[in-house]
Amino acid sequence: MRLRSTFDDQFDEGPGGSYSVEGLTRSARTTLFNRRFWRIQWIVVVLLITHILFDYLDDHSNLHIAGFIVNALLIVPVILASTEFGVVGSLATAIGGSAVLLASLLLQHHDVHESTGEWTILVVVVLTALLVGWRDDRSRSQRELFDLATRSGEVAVWEYDAKRDTMRRSANHDELYGLPWQRPWRVETFISATHPDDRAYAGTTVERALAPGGPDEYNYDFRVVWPDSTIHWLWVQGKVVMRDELGRGTLVRGIDMVITRRKEFELANRRLGMLYAALSECNQAVVYAHDEMDLFERIVNATVQVGAASMAWVGVFDVPGQPARPVTSAGAEAAVFLAERRVIHTGDNTTAWPATEAATTGEIVLRDLAADDVDELSRVAAAHGWRSVAALPVSRRGSVVATVSLYSTETNAFAEDLRPLFTEMVKDLSFSLDLFEDRRLHSAAEEKLRVSEEHFRGVFEQSVIGIYATRNCRIDQANARAASLLGFDSVATMLGADEKVIFKSDDDELVPKYPFLLDSEHERVVSIQRANGTVAHLWVSSTSIRARGGETQLGVIDDVTALVERDIITSTHLSEIEALLGATVAMATSISEQRDPYTAGHQSRVAEIAASIGEAMGLDAERIKGLRVAGQLHDIGKITIPAEILTRPGRLNDMERRLIQLHPQTGYDIVRDIPFPWPVALVALQHHERMDGSGYPKGLTGSEIILDARIVAVADVVEAMSSHRPYRASLGLETALSEIEEGAGSRYDADVVAVCVRLTRSGQLLG
Repeated sequence: MRLRSTFDDQFDEGPGGSYSVEGLTRSARTTLFNRRFWRIQWIVVVLLITHILFDYLDDHSNLHIAGFIVNALLIVPVILASTEFGVVGSLATAIGGSAVLLASLLLQHHDVHESTGEWTILVVVVLTALLVGWRDDRSRSQRELFDLATRSGEVAVWEYDAKRDTMRRSANHDELYGLPWQRPWRVETFISATHPDDRAYAGTTVERALAPGGPDEYNYDFRVVWPDSTIHWLWVQGKVVMRDELGRGTLVRGIDMVITRRKEFELANRRLGMLYAALSECNQAVVYAHDEMDLFERIVNATVQVGAASMAWVGVFDVPGQPARPVTSAGAEAAVFLAERRVIHTGDNTTAWPATEAATTGEIVLRDLAADDVDELSRVAAAHGWRSVAALPVSRRGSVVATVSLYSTETNAFAEDLRPLFTEMVKDLSFSLDLFEDRRLHSAAEEKLRVSEEHFRGVFEQSVIGIYATRNCRIDQANARAASLLGFDSVATMLGADEKVIFKSDDDELVPKYPFLLDSEHERVVSIQRANGTVAHLWVSSTSIRARGGETQLGVIDDVTALVERDIITSTHLSEIEALLGATVAMATSISEQRDPYTAGHQSRVAEIAASIGEAMGLDAERIKGLRVAGQLHDIGKITIPAEILTRPGRLNDMERRLIQLHPQTGYDIVRDIPFPWPVALVALQHHERMDGSGYPKGLTGSEIILDARIVAVADVVEAMSSHRPYRASLGLETALSEIEEGAGSRYDADVVAVCVRLTRSGQLLG
């Protein structure tokens, strides 16, 4: 097995590969189908024609040497083919040309000496073709390998002649500068392609190396600006290989290497490191900041100092949806930029501003800036040299209240891969704002508690009502009013009193002297005897509360002696008034009995029925008392109706009926001026009204009729129908109940009817 070198393995498929049968076959096929190969063969054709012509002239003149010269000239197309197509092309040309030239022997006569000479020359040409082709194969393979290496590694080599200001360079050199191949390449070409910020440094470095006594080797990084305005990084290394008699460099050789990706990686790492430093400073600010303003100032100063941003500012949102109000900033030209921002603030054109957009969406905004941006604020920022911006929304209690805006002079300084880092920073800042809010609320609560305590203390000390607190059966606190009401000289005396003062001895057992002070959840009026022998009436109300030291009784005391004495007098007066009213009712009942004994008995029974119904419906005792009085007087108006009409048997005519229907109004007029504490007059007026408006005298409906009148109305019907009348016998209790049940909800109140029926059927009414 034949071992092949790495060089042969790399180019096994081309003319410079190993000379295997398969490789030679492919090379021959490629060469024979190339037009340039056949163009070279025209030289061979010209030589053939020249050879035949010289052979012809040789027969008629003395030109024996001409044929040899023509055969030797065959080396010219062989060399041309070798340069282009290697050993295959040169050998094919040599053999093909030799074969054609030798064919001329068939056309012309040659002696032995001439044939031997021509054969010798052609053999030499063929051998020369092999050597030249092999050398060109190796040379071309090396050139291809070198070109492949430089292109794949993005490396270009060059040689600079300082005297002529010209440069020889590899084929890919100009591509590294984004330029098409151009000749010649001079210093101006290099300078114009270099970034303006790097021209001075690059020029100084080269001049120092070319100067007498300068370093023989140099290297540096620099940026080039391509025609499409994109920026790329190159690393150049040069070596001065020749100097003149004065020591000035005249010939420099070197390489250019593309390091854009490496620089981008370095810049990204540097930016990431700075942002991590900014995040660390942010954490420090969260720990040590005293308030929101201090926090914001620490943040903007830290981000600028560590290099994470060229300029930073913080804005708060006083009005949702409106641009932020700057509160602090750091970095060069920050104040100028914010002043320009206020000038262009016109309202509708602010929604696309980074800070406003971040606050509106609640998302971090990462954006590059350009001088031709549609947003006016971005154009202003770009005019200051900033090329990228990051706007971070900061929240308090879930609502965005501020934004931190970071500006950088580098394009894509705040890339999308940094968003998680910014998110952590936003979380820390928002947590800090929540913490400050908790502190503020806590301080406000403490201040409110302090004010409340001071207010309570003022009320406690200056109150005209006695206030006290007891714990473990002892008075723990009290104000001056409480001490005075309980008969102590001062609060100190009251609080310092021993058990013999607070308690009294009874059969060697301690019994509370003031038991009402210890009785919680009660409100009462108590009477105590003062030292001067007078009796004081005290209103005491206490409740149990849970305090730090345990359960405490908190109570208030007030002197209600005057009120109690007035209540006694009032109670006496009320008793006298009730007696007077009772006498009035008795007098009216006596008058009714004298004119119509039946009517008087009817009113008494209605009064009892109405009172029973009211009690069953849950009315209070005072109202039931009023129902009883109203029932006794509901027909008082009948005293104006002639007795013969009231007691005459038979049906009444229309005039008599209308006369009787006047008695509710008459009764109302009689009792309305009597100061009853109950609606007695209204009951007399409305006891014949019906829920559906079919009653008299007003035809009232529903809630227009008071409840007392509805109760008396049902009691009146039941008693009247179930009792004997002068003009008819009793209709029976069942008939009366059927009447009110049939009219329940229409003529009579349904609730009153239900109670009346239930009481009657259970035997509690009219039993």
